[in-house]
Amino acid sequence: MERGFNYHDHTADITIECWAPDLIEAFEQAALATFEVILDTSTVKPLDTVEVKVTGTDIEELLVEWIGKLISMIDINDQFYSKFHADHLEATLDGYVLEGRALGETIDHEKHDTRTEVKAMTYADMKILQEPNRTTLWFTLDL
Repeated sequence: MERGFNYHDHTADITIECWAPDLIEAFEQAALATFEVILDTSTVKPLDTVEVKVTGTDIEELLVEWIGKLISMIDINDQFYSKFHADHLEATLDGYVLEGRALGETIDHEKHDTRTEVKAMTYADMKILQEPNRTTLWFTLDL
């Protein structure tokens, strides 16, 4: 199935459009697209696995929490990530829960080709379009 992402110009920020066959894979593409803004992910070996669990009252908040958590893990764990798995997404009485994994390695500035620092995930220009065979996510990163 088709999946991927594009970048769209935005003042002092970057807006990302990503798509995949379903919501879970679209969340994985959103993570990869975010990290491609930060660095060339092909320079990061997926040696270590970090479990990630986030919650949100709706899908939009879940996406903000997912990307925000992954960005914060760079500093918390002193690691960059190159592979992302959204293993389980569930609607609960309180909203949504996403459990996944990020795979990467310890930051090595000699090896990792960094691009731009991402400060935060935002709700600006956010759109989530779920169609039968394609989910498209639009979101903006504060650079």
